[in-house]
Amino acid sequence: MPESLSDIGNSQWVDPFLGCDAADLPEPKGIAERWWCAKPPVGNTHPGATLPFGMVSVCAYSGAYVTGYGRYDVSLSGDPPEIFYERHEALGLAHFQQSGTGRIRMYYNYLLTTPLCGDGLAGLGDRYLLEDEAAKPGYYAGKLVESDVKFEVTCTKRTALHRYHFPEGKTGKVAIDLTSGGLLIGGARSYPTKARASFNEDGICVGRVLQEGIPFYFHVRCMTPIRAWGIWKDGEQVECEGEFVADKDLLKSETPFGIWFEAENPGETMEVRIGFSLHCTDRSAEAIGRGEDRSFDTIAGEAQALWDSVLGKIEVKGGTDELKEIFYTSLYHTTLKPGDFMDENPFTGKEGPFFFDLSTLWDLYKTQLPLVMSLWPEFGRDFVAFLSEVANREGGFPISYLMDIAPDRFTKQATGLCHMILTDAQMRGIEGNWDGVLRLLWKTSLSGKGRRGKFAEFARNHVVEPLTHTLDIAFANWCIAQMAKRQGDQIIYDKSIPLGHFWTNAFDPETGLMKKESDYYEGENWNYSFRFFHDMVGRINFAGGEERFIELLDLFFGFKEPAEGQEVHNFEGLNNEPDMETPFAYLYAGRHDRTAEIVRSVMRYQFTTGKGGLPGNDDSGGLSSWYVWNAVGLFPVTAMPVMLIGSPIFEEAKLKLYGGDFTVKALNQAEDHYYVQRAWLNSRPLDRCYLKLSEFAAEAELTLEMGPEPSDWAKDSRPPSFIS
Repeated sequence: MPESLSDIGNSQWVDPFLGCDAADLPEPKGIAERWWCAKPPVGNTHPGATLPFGMVSVCAYSGAYVTGYGRYDVSLSGDPPEIFYERHEALGLAHFQQSGTGRIRMYYNYLLTTPLCGDGLAGLGDRYLLEDEAAKPGYYAGKLVESDVKFEVTCTKRTALHRYHFPEGKTGKVAIDLTSGGLLIGGARSYPTKARASFNEDGICVGRVLQEGIPFYFHVRCMTPIRAWGIWKDGEQVECEGEFVADKDLLKSETPFGIWFEAENPGETMEVRIGFSLHCTDRSAEAIGRGEDRSFDTIAGEAQALWDSVLGKIEVKGGTDELKEIFYTSLYHTTLKPGDFMDENPFTGKEGPFFFDLSTLWDLYKTQLPLVMSLWPEFGRDFVAFLSEVANREGGFPISYLMDIAPDRFTKQATGLCHMILTDAQMRGIEGNWDGVLRLLWKTSLSGKGRRGKFAEFARNHVVEPLTHTLDIAFANWCIAQMAKRQGDQIIYDKSIPLGHFWTNAFDPETGLMKKESDYYEGENWNYSFRFFHDMVGRINFAGGEERFIELLDLFFGFKEPAEGQEVHNFEGLNNEPDMETPFAYLYAGRHDRTAEIVRSVMRYQFTTGKGGLPGNDDSGGLSSWYVWNAVGLFPVTAMPVMLIGSPIFEEAKLKLYGGDFTVKALNQAEDHYYVQRAWLNSRPLDRCYLKLSEFAAEAELTLEMGPEPSDWAKDSRPPSFIS
């Protein structure tokens, strides 16, 4: 490991391997014994090298589900994932990986790069046992056993750096597969539709591969001496006069092809750098040129320093080393996606903010995006501009956004999410052209293209299927109304606000729950019945009042046994995100003690250190950001000006907001001190279980006195409801 990597900043606590394997969690006790898994209990993370919100990532590639790293087969149920590869192995190192997702169709893993040390290209396409792995933020290393080659990788914003250590006496080669893409299982391969490459007299290779409609321009440069280079097809070196263009027959045959380089002398280390752009080869060359005068070790140190800066946005005191490892690894996972492709818009060629890998927007909008926008308002500004650009170009806001050319993707799980995200951003003071955003929201909802969609169907019928979309659209209309109110647009406000009342059409007045007969995604009606929206007073009254609402919650979380014959679908326990906010539903009925018990149980039994440390798919940080918020004792309510108070696990946490710190102090903190006894905001007594968003600000301090038994604190407190 490079000497430039230190153990000084908060990156020292990060374990990039956390969540890579099937969950290996503490034995659940109490209410946690009743929670269930809707999805495979595996984090689906990877340990590869990347930067915060990195455009480029590099990781060992086996072709396994779901990031290309590891041993697992496709798994969609709540059972442990099935092992597809008996050994932990790799074919080489690939670029661009997902982070913690489930099945999403797009899996990248382009330009598979393999070190070789036999005759010709012997060993290309072989599977190598993967051992001696090591990782820190921005750095990843390991050993391919059969070839006895050790590898190290790091990255800059748009460049991947590979360093290969070959056995003594063996002349090293590096082969790059230009046809690689996707996974090798589950029918998830992807293939290029165009490809070209050319060499200059110094052995520098430039080219372009078109994958899923997206052009990947690359510039490959060996930083160590080489004596030969060329093109290969189907594992064999071929004659080529400096330029290669794949014809249609070759592409249709799906024959692998690529480029290769050979070291000058036996036993020499090879360092290969690959610059990327979605615009042109000149930009991919510029990406390498920016770091040309800096060594591999220096760049690895710079990557770690950047991670230390990002991870330093929250400083915690107290707690065990294990808790700090879980916390900072969670913050690390929170800041991996979306990928920042600033000035790399492949559709327009224009400069400006652009992001990819919004593959799990339905998970990110509740916890990850509010956290990122709170800590990095400049990210929020760029993200608002990006969403607006997409809506202008494609005629609608995205539900997800992957690295392919198709604009409409997977609307089954949720809809109207950007209405909530953008309202949340405006509420948090993020810069944006809010008049323009409001017009886009309106145009894509109830005019223009929106007249043909679910928003128009909801406006006509006041209900849509699946019923979760009824809640989405009712809430989204309320969000439009709030933005219209702030921007002074009375017409849009008057047309939107009445539609916010029709959330009731998703519920059964007999049960107080969402209607059972609907197509619920990754859950059942219970799992969606306690989500937050703008009318929590109305929601509780619809359930039969606070006492009945608490009874339903007690059944849901396992505090109470179901009656004979009563079917209850319990909390998913953070194995999945549809009900991730529901522990805080108790606050709307005056039971902070219940919320404290649940969030502490989740953090105790559903998260731990090691490769099996996550209870389910991390979903691009949606799961990890839940832990970050709850570990510091807060929880956001997306698109509403409220921060809920939970049960912190650290003695102190400082969140570095724009202009200064927001501090949470927990007095008398202990592992079994779940319950808030008293609270103060800026030294003044606070007897409510929430903060106004304006109070979550720089140079403010929330102090919570913790204890082992429930107290009367905040029993008469209710977070605000915005219609009833």
